[in-house]
Amino acid sequence: MRLVAWFLATLGLVAAQEYKLVWEDTFDFFDPRKWDHEITSWGGGNNEFQIYTPDSANSYVRDNTLFLKPTLTRDNIDPRTGRPFGDDYLKNGTMDLVAQYGKCTQQDNDGCVRNGRQKMIAPIMSARIRTMERFAFKYGRLEVEAKMPSGDWMWPAIWMLPEDWEYGPWPKSGEIDLVEAIGNRNLTNVDDGKYAGIQKMGSTLHWGPAGDDNRWYLTSGHNTNETYNYADYFHLYRMDWDHNGLRFYIDDREVVRMPDPNINEYTNWTGWWDYGIKKDNNTPWKNNYTNPWVNGTNMAPFDKPFHIICNVAVGGTNGFLPDNSKATNNGGYPKPYNNSDYGSGQSKFWDAREQWLPTWKGEDAALQIKSVRIYQTDSQMPSTQPPPATQPPATCPPINSSNALAFSYVLLLTLISSIWKIIV
Repeated sequence: MRLVAWFLATLGLVAAQEYKLVWEDTFDFFDPRKWDHEITSWGGGNNEFQIYTPDSANSYVRDNTLFLKPTLTRDNIDPRTGRPFGDDYLKNGTMDLVAQYGKCTQQDNDGCVRNGRQKMIAPIMSARIRTMERFAFKYGRLEVEAKMPSGDWMWPAIWMLPEDWEYGPWPKSGEIDLVEAIGNRNLTNVDDGKYAGIQKMGSTLHWGPAGDDNRWYLTSGHNTNETYNYADYFHLYRMDWDHNGLRFYIDDREVVRMPDPNINEYTNWTGWWDYGIKKDNNTPWKNNYTNPWVNGTNMAPFDKPFHIICNVAVGGTNGFLPDNSKATNNGGYPKPYNNSDYGSGQSKFWDAREQWLPTWKGEDAALQIKSVRIYQTDSQMPSTQPPPATQPPATCPPINSSNALAFSYVLLLTLISSIWKIIV
C-alpha cells in the first residue's frame, strides 16, 4: 500500500507540473477583449518612422491569421475626409490622432498632435497591438506561430512589457523580447559580409537601473538561417519562463537561456544586479546607480506580470538597424540615413523610397500570426503561486511537459515490476 500511495503522490506531482493552456488566440476574428490597438506617433522611444493606427489597412484577420502590415501614410484614408492623406500631408498637414481615430495612447515626442510644417509627419502607418489591461502573466510558456515580414528597413517584434512597472520606468522593470528581426532580404554587414536581415532573428532581455546602463547585451541570443529565412515560412517561437530564468526557442531548438546557466545551476546566485556586474567582466554600474530590485525576488525584475505586444516598426535611430550595413538589392545601397540623424533621419528615409519601396510586396510585407498561446503549471497560476525559493536546489529542476509523460511511464513500469516481484 505504501508503494501505491507513493506512486499516486508522484503522479500528482507530475500532473501539477504539466503545462496547461490558460490563454490563447487563434484569430477567428480580431478580438478587442484580448487586444488593444496602440494609436500614437511617438516613435517607440527609438525615433521610429511610423504612426500606429487601428486602420484596417494596417491590421486585419483573414483565414485564421492576423496581419500587421505597414503602409504609406499618403495612401491611407483620412477618417475625417474619407480621402487619402496624400503626399502634401507629411510636411503641410496636421496630425490629430484623437480627432482621426478617437484616442491617442502615447503623447511623448508629439505622438498625438503634430504640425507637418514644424515637424514632418511620419511617412509610414503600421499596427501595434497589446494585451495590456486584458491579460498579463508571470511565469509560464509563451508560444507564437508567426511569419516575419519582408521589406527593407522593417523592424517586426513580438515582445513583452511589465503590466505595472513596479520597479520603475524602463528598463528598471524589464523588457522581454521573444523575437525581433530586420525585414531586409538582402542586408549584410559591411565589415564582415554576414547576413544582418531577415535570415537572422534574436531574443533579448532589457534590464538596468537607467536607460544609459541597460545591460541587454549580456542577455541576447540570435539564430541565423541562410537557407530558409524567417519571412518565407511560419515558425514556432517559444519562451519558457520560471523562477530559474528564461529560455527561448525556435521550432523547439534552443536559441538562448537567460541567465546562462539558469539559476538552479548556480551555487551562489544573488540576483540580476550582481549578475550584471560579474557577467560584464566585473564592470560596476554607472553613475553610482542603486539596485532597483533590492526588495524583489531572485528573479527581479522578471518576477512580475508582463503583457504581450506585436508590432511592425519601420526605421529608427537607436542603432537596431545598423549603420555599417548595406542592402545588396537594387544594385546595392547603404541605409539611407545614419543613426546620428535624429532630426533628419525620417526625411532622408522618405526621400530614398524609390530604393526600399519596391521590396515591400503585398502581404509578404506583413507580420503574420496564426496563434498566440500561454501555458502555466498549477504552481505558476496566480491563485496557487508560491513565492520562489531564495535558492532553488540544483538537484531538483522543475519537470516540464516535454518529459512529464515519459517520467510517468517510468514510474508506472517501476511500480508494476515491484508488485510482480512481491506476487511471485
